[in-house]
Order: sequence, then structure tokens, then C-alpha cells
Amino acid sequence: MKVKRARELGFCFGVKKTLKLFDDMGGDSQGVHTLGTLVHNPQVVQSLKERGVTVIGDVANVASGTLTITAHGATPDSITEAKAKGLRVIDTTCPLVTKVQKIAHDLHKAQHQVVVFGDASHQEVRGIVGWTENTALVSTDAKELVPRLIAMTRSGKRVPKRIAIVSQTTQPAPRFKQFISDLFDQLPDDFREIQVHNTICEPTLDRQSAVIDLAEEVDVMIVVGGHESANTRHLAEISEEEGVKTYHVEWPDELRREWFEQGGVAGVTAGASTPDEVIDEVVARIESY
Repeated sequence: MKVKRARELGFCFGVKKTLKLFDDMGGDSQGVHTLGTLVHNPQVVQSLKERGVTVIGDVANVASGTLTITAHGATPDSITEAKAKGLRVIDTTCPLVTKVQKIAHDLHKAQHQVVVFGDASHQEVRGIVGWTENTALVSTDAKELVPRLIAMTRSGKRVPKRIAIVSQTTQPAPRFKQFISDLFDQLPDDFREIQVHNTICEPTLDRQSAVIDLAEEVDVMIVVGGHESANTRHLAEISEEEGVKTYHVEWPDELRREWFEQGGVAGVTAGASTPDEVIDEVVARIESY
């Protein structure tokens, strides 16, 4: 089976920066905790676990040692609580996520109603909301969001007629554009101030563009990366939207020979937290069919 790789795939610079910090620790990882999964990739998580790194869901669950803020970021309250407990705090938040946090924080302080285009349950989004003192609204559906904004106007709690929108860094760009268009169409005319900040990160845009281009050249697409990884899931969704039969796998063993029985060309792309060695193993397995 012939394989073509996307021109952009695998680790982004933010993930590389985070993992280098742990590599520099060497074997001295005992007593190190990460606030949530460091990156959404099972191979990386397993490797860190074997070195003694533990994952916690809440600062309250750790009494001592080192707390690492993951590449996805965290709320300011979490960081404050960790320091108050005397924990050593290492912040590996991706610089592009930090940028979104600062934008959201500044907009909130300037009395804008912040809206985050993203997944409310995602670690990155929860962190961004925290930087607005938990006042930001989260949505990916303008039809659902507009009634909430109107209701807030009537309640007089804030001044939501001044709206500012940011995006989770890993959202698909076309969906963000559609969301903004729908929002403008559906908001009443008296919502006169609307700011839009396109905070989708460049590595995400590069990988999404690359998978669209690759979809034109292949008969089947394999997307490699954690099932919990938002940017990886979006790559699979975009590939399917381009009309290519697409399979999302975490491990080479998940590949099935029957996916490639028709021959042709298989495309391979990977999320921003997928190690090169896993991509290479997947490619080698496909080429063996």
C-alpha cells in the first residue's frame, strides 16, 4: 500500500516545549503531578506514568510536591491555590493558549461579555473561562447562544451588548467563521459592539489545511492521535467532510487490513500531540499491507 503523509503533522512547538521540560528532568519525576492530562496522547501519558508522573483532576487532590500546569493551561484560581499550599508550580501552558487567556482577561476587565467558541468541557476552555472570573459564555452554536445573551441583557447583570469572541485554539477555522456569520445574522440590531478575535493557533490551521490538500490525493485517510485530543478529532472530521473514508486510531494495532483492500493511496496525518515514532509505526504497518 502506498502512503502519503500530510505536509504538516505531529508534534507542535507547544507540545515539544512541554515534553522537553520533562525530558530535562530525567528520572527525577517522582512527586510530580500534572493538573489534567499533560497532552491528550495515550503513549505520552503512559511514558510519563512509568516515570512516576501522576495525573490529578483538582489541586485539592495533592498535598505536596510539584504541580505542572499542562499545555492546555489552567484557571488562575488553580494556580493561586497550588502556591498557597506550598506546591512547586511549573507552568507549561502553550504560549498560544496563554495569549488567548490574556485576551479574554483583558476583554473581561474592559466590561465586554466574553464568548468562547469551543468545547465547554475541554481543559483549555475551562482555563480561559477562569481568566474571565468565570463569566465567559461558551458555545459553538449561535442559535443556542443568542437567547442567552438577550436574557442577560434583560436581567441587567452585565452589559452583554458589548460582546467579544475568542476561539479555543484547536477549533476548525471554517466552523468558527460560520459561527461568527450566524451570530451577526441572529443578534438584535441593538447589539452594537462586537469584537472578534481569531485565536485559532497557526499549527492547528497548518494541519487542517494540510489534511484538506492531502484528501485530494488519497483514497483513504488515517488520522493518528488520542481520541481525547480535540485537534486530532477535528482533523478526522475535516477529512470526512472532504469526502474521504477516514479512520482515527490511537495505536498501530487498531489498523485493519480490510480498510486498504481496494488499494490506491493511503493518507496519514496526526494530531499535535502524536509522537513521531507512533506515526512511523502506523505508516510502516500500512505499507506492509
